[in-house]
Amino acid sequence: MLAFALFALPGEQTTGDARQKPVLDIDPCVEVDDPSVENLVELELRDARRGDREVPISVGVRCLEGVQEIRVEPWASKGGDGIRTIALPAVDDADPAAREARSRELALAIAELIRRLEITRPLHPKAPPPPPPASPPAVISPPPAAEEPLRRWQLAGWSAFEAFTGGQRMAGGDIAVTAAIGRWILNEIRVGGRLVGADTSSAARLTGRAGTAAVAAGANVWSKRRAVGFALLLRAQGYAVDYRAESAGEGNPRTARLGALTVAVEPRLVVAVARRILLVAAAGVGVPLHGIVVRTQGTETDSLTGVAISAGLGAALAF
Repeated sequence: MLAFALFALPGEQTTGDARQKPVLDIDPCVEVDDPSVENLVELELRDARRGDREVPISVGVRCLEGVQEIRVEPWASKGGDGIRTIALPAVDDADPAAREARSRELALAIAELIRRLEITRPLHPKAPPPPPPASPPAVISPPPAAEEPLRRWQLAGWSAFEAFTGGQRMAGGDIAVTAAIGRWILNEIRVGGRLVGADTSSAARLTGRAGTAAVAAGANVWSKRRAVGFALLLRAQGYAVDYRAESAGEGNPRTARLGALTVAVEPRLVVAVARRILLVAAAGVGVPLHGIVVRTQGTETDSLTGVAISAGLGAALAF
C-alpha cells in the first residue's frame, strides 16, 4: 500500500499540471515544431506557475501578412491585451537549426505574453484593499480664470510729442490701426498731424504744420490673463512739413514744403482697463534718415536733425 501511494502521488501532481498547461493550436503555415514549442512554453511557465490558474488557457497561432498572430484566451475575448503579433525568422528547409530557432522564439513569445497577462490582467483578481481612513474635507478652490482670448485688431487714438536735438519740436495726434499676427508679432500703420514749434526773431516769424505717416513692426508679449502687454517695435515715420515765414515789414509770407524720414526703436506698454478698452504708453529714440535744416536769414535755426526723441499716450479699442 505504501508503494502504491508513493507511485500514485506523482501521477496526481502530473495530472494537475496537465490541466494547467496552455492548450496550443498552431497553424501549419507557422512552420514550427509543435511539440518543441509546447515543451518550451511549459518549461518557461513552470517557475511562474500560479495556484489560481484554474481557468483553461488556450493559445492560437496563425499567419497574417508577413507576421504571426498569437491569440491567448480567455483574455483575447475580453480585449486587445490577449493578442500580439510577431515576425519569426525565416525557415530554411536545408537548415534544421533555423526551424528550431523559429520554434524557440515562438515559445518565448507565448510564455512572455501569458506571464504578462497573469500579472496585469489576473483571471481571479484579489479582493480590493480596505479603503483608507477618511481624510479631512478638502477645500474646494474656484477654478483658475480662463485666459482672455487674443484680439487681433486695435484702433487707437494717440497724442504725440517729438523733439529733435537739432532744435525742432512737434506736438499733435495720430490715428493708428494695429494688427497682431499670431501671438508674438505686431504690425501698425499710423497717420496724423503735427504743429511745429515757432521760431520768432526780430526779423521774421517761422511757423509750420506737418502731416505724418508711419509703419511699425515688432514683437508683442501679453500676460497670462491679457491684463498687461509689452511690445518692442521698429518704426519708420515720414513727415511732410509746411513752413510759413513772415518777415517784418513784408505783407506776403513765404511758404515751403519739406520732407523728412526717421527710423526709431519704440518700446510700448499696454494696460487693459476693460474687456476691449486699452491704455497705451510709448517712448522712442531714433535718427533721421533724411532730415530738414531750417535757416533764417542765413542762420541755422530749429531743424529736424540729430537724435529724435518721441513719446505718446493713447487709448485703443480691441476687437
